[in-house]
Amino acid sequence: MYESNSLSTQTIRLADKSHYLNLRLNKYDVITLIFIGLFSGFCYIGWHDMHAQFHNIKSITAISLNPEQLPYYSLRTTMRLLIGMLFSFIFALIIGYACAKNKHIARILLPLINFLESAPLIGFLTFTTALFLFLFPKSMMGLEAAAIFAVFTSQAWNMALIFYQALRIIPDELIAASQAFHLNAWQHFWRIELPYAIPGLLWNVMVSQSAAWFALVATEAIPLSGHTVMLPGVGSYIQTALTHANIKAIFYAVLAIAINVIIFDQLLFRPLVKWSEKLKYENVQSLVHHRSWFYSLIQKGLFIHTLNKLFSTMRHLFINFPTYTARTFDLKPVYLPKILIRSITALCYGLIAISCIYAGTKLWNFYPDGSILYLIPLMLKTTLRVAIAMLLSVMIFTPIGIYIGLNPRLTQRLQPMIQIMAALPANIFFPIVTIILIATHQSLNLWTIPLIMLGTQWYVLFNVIAGASALPQDMLEMAKSFHSRGWHWWFKFIIPALFPYIITGIISAAGGAWNAAIAGEFLQWHNQTISVNGLGALIAQTANNHQLPQAALAVTALCLLVSLCVIFIWQPLYHLAETRYKI
Repeated sequence: MYESNSLSTQTIRLADKSHYLNLRLNKYDVITLIFIGLFSGFCYIGWHDMHAQFHNIKSITAISLNPEQLPYYSLRTTMRLLIGMLFSFIFALIIGYACAKNKHIARILLPLINFLESAPLIGFLTFTTALFLFLFPKSMMGLEAAAIFAVFTSQAWNMALIFYQALRIIPDELIAASQAFHLNAWQHFWRIELPYAIPGLLWNVMVSQSAAWFALVATEAIPLSGHTVMLPGVGSYIQTALTHANIKAIFYAVLAIAINVIIFDQLLFRPLVKWSEKLKYENVQSLVHHRSWFYSLIQKGLFIHTLNKLFSTMRHLFINFPTYTARTFDLKPVYLPKILIRSITALCYGLIAISCIYAGTKLWNFYPDGSILYLIPLMLKTTLRVAIAMLLSVMIFTPIGIYIGLNPRLTQRLQPMIQIMAALPANIFFPIVTIILIATHQSLNLWTIPLIMLGTQWYVLFNVIAGASALPQDMLEMAKSFHSRGWHWWFKFIIPALFPYIITGIISAAGGAWNAAIAGEFLQWHNQTISVNGLGALIAQTANNHQLPQAALAVTALCLLVSLCVIFIWQPLYHLAETRYKI
């Protein structure tokens, strides 16, 4: 983490071509290069087809339920997931860092991120589709960008929150070490802050991908001009299977998702988890390490090892070049006058206030006429269901996540299965519930809470596992030396130690809960519809009937609930996690 090699030494090593350009290959290099070649070829095919021409809705080929088409649909869906993950990661680094370092930005963006995390996906699709079609005229990339943006919204907020939380709880020892080595802000970010945040952020990338699968079922079916456009993908395949009540096709779709998740786990996430072990902050070495056959394959390659040396030098140059340039040209930091900074800050607040007033006025005029008091009981019912579902998720999956996260061997075994279960969209299970309710003539009221839990429990589980896995080994050894066990171990050690991760999981779960409530309160299977009174059912019903003013009013009511939670619950809990439970 702290390298002492000088820039000149690294430059000389880089110039030594005989040292770096070792072109010898062994069998591990060949296998690795085959994987890289296949990945590049698949990416080219997917990227090429994403830029096909788009003239009208009739020019798009209908989704076929033939299982032979699923490999191609999986490729298109995987491209959207990868692009969405890349943009989400960049967004998380920029926004999370900005919020952690500037109180004015945090004051504005943190509530907005918490708000957007809980905003229904249907609200994004209604206005982003027209925007992206304008940016990419006569191209399928417009519709693809709308789907990618919806995937982005399903994961970027969660990733930004976990990165912000990680930056706020960096141990004082690392900060002191950074000061002792005289690292500037640029070096401090790349050598201290980002490495410390990577293990927890990586786990949240996994859970965010699971959330993306949930979103894809809706986002690959894009509303356009009163019609629904189906993009080639697993999500649209599931949507078509649900519409035609084809249980066999749904089974094939579940199998395709499981295969996709396993491939992601084996070729991407598991190697990254293994690599991130070197970044874990602890004074006592872990007794058990994660294993990855693909990571071992890469490590055994001679050519890949040579490239790794080259990348290491390039990384060193990247981190230290700004400092070297500043010293060479004697560049000094420029400090703006405080009065100018305050004026710019006040101007930004003013522009935000004016924009909110303007947007609020336009939205108010768009609402339907009449009383809005009927929304109050619907809001209370949905809020009660969401609160119960979240409480049960925390009570059940926090202990499970702690148990799994503290056992690396168990984590390795269960991680693929957990990812597969989390990646299965909740509405795959809705037909089963609908058939049971129709056959037994039961009410949906009792089933709504388990359906909402399907959209919340994985956030809690993944965040707790991430926190327990990233817990320094020396803290665990210290707890053992003090013979801490039972209730004392739970409430005096492990829960306080994981409190920031638990809070992040709860906040992320809240976002999933509100979206799951929309789907869980209004079930459709073929030509059968079952619903309960609630705000989620109202949003789903008005959106399906293309009653946009009524849908906008219901979404606004949901946003009001989210805002109240942010102000009175999430922000105080965040402050508590940062001040009292910082490691």
